[in-house]
Amino acid sequence: MLEIREKLEPMDIPELSAIGPKERLVFFDIETTGLRAGRAELYLIGLLFHDGKDWELIQWFSQGLSDEEELLLRFSGFLNDMRRRHSPQKPILISYNGDGFDIPFISSCLRAYGLPDIKGTVLSFDLYKQLRGLKRILGLPDMKLKTIERFLGIDREDSFSGGELISVYERYRLLLAEGSGEGEKLLSVLLLHNAEDIRNMPTICRMLSYEGLFSGDFSFSSGEILRISGRPVLDLRYSLKGPLPRELYYEDESYVLSASPENDDLLDLAVSLYEGELKYFFADHKNYYYLPAEDRAIHKSVASFVDRKSRKQATKATCYQKREGLFLPEPEVIFAPVYYKDYGADIRYAEFCGDKLADEENMKRYAVSVLGYVQGKINAQRGSKM
Repeated sequence: MLEIREKLEPMDIPELSAIGPKERLVFFDIETTGLRAGRAELYLIGLLFHDGKDWELIQWFSQGLSDEEELLLRFSGFLNDMRRRHSPQKPILISYNGDGFDIPFISSCLRAYGLPDIKGTVLSFDLYKQLRGLKRILGLPDMKLKTIERFLGIDREDSFSGGELISVYERYRLLLAEGSGEGEKLLSVLLLHNAEDIRNMPTICRMLSYEGLFSGDFSFSSGEILRISGRPVLDLRYSLKGPLPRELYYEDESYVLSASPENDDLLDLAVSLYEGELKYFFADHKNYYYLPAEDRAIHKSVASFVDRKSRKQATKATCYQKREGLFLPEPEVIFAPVYYKDYGADIRYAEFCGDKLADEENMKRYAVSVLGYVQGKINAQRGSKM
């Protein structure tokens, strides 16, 4: 068995602190000769951790089946040492699809050797599970690790996939058995793939800023009503916890949403306000009369003075009062009461005036509702093209 250690440069990635203290974080990745434990071997475990001073990469490499148990013992021993140092807090294993592959594979191998399982002794943070909902909103073709790396502009020296390396490992073992020095070149290829997977994982954590954005991890900063080409627009600004890796932009007839690394950690939301007359619909139409001449509904308790010929029983579509002013489109009801252009219309509105900008909590809730609407609309549009 081989052990390879490498000190890495300091990393300034704010998203890591949201996962946990850096001393408890363990980025890890494994390489195997197949997808099913019991039918495939574990030949490489790589870890990236902070030793209190530096970030360090460790790789344990199996030169043959007889080394597999030693790999597992080194891995388990490392986690046990970390758990003792930070007791009662558990180490946090950070992976990309580790819950779907790496951890179950290792657990199966541990059981096969009669060794204690790591499940229950560590916390798992699977980046793939955290980020997969961003596929359509960011226009990604898939959520493979290398796709995310390309999105972030990460360059790799390694050009192999994990599956392609199986034959490389088999060739390495054959050359090793023959005593050929050519196996060293193949060893470098095997180690490089695993090392780059792990070294790039902290940078991939920057993608969590998108997840934080859509879950409302920001605060309301300011807002003002503008006139653009004669039309009223509500310009809202929100302070993000940190810059996004790449620009996010969306535009439709109601909203223009933009955020980019160059925009001083700001999310800008421009909302087209409706100026004119809208209708408020009463829920209990059976208790109202509709007055055609006045185009409005009144409650039956105050309708005795109205001539019977001038009134008719209100329906759901005619049970309304009209209001004129500025109105804010609402994906969800944040501000009440709610108005519509007509009965059954898709877009709801709330009357808007500048004093609502003082309600920071509801202005934040409003942005979260718009982001959810945007995410759902993009998912629907891209889903219909698949």
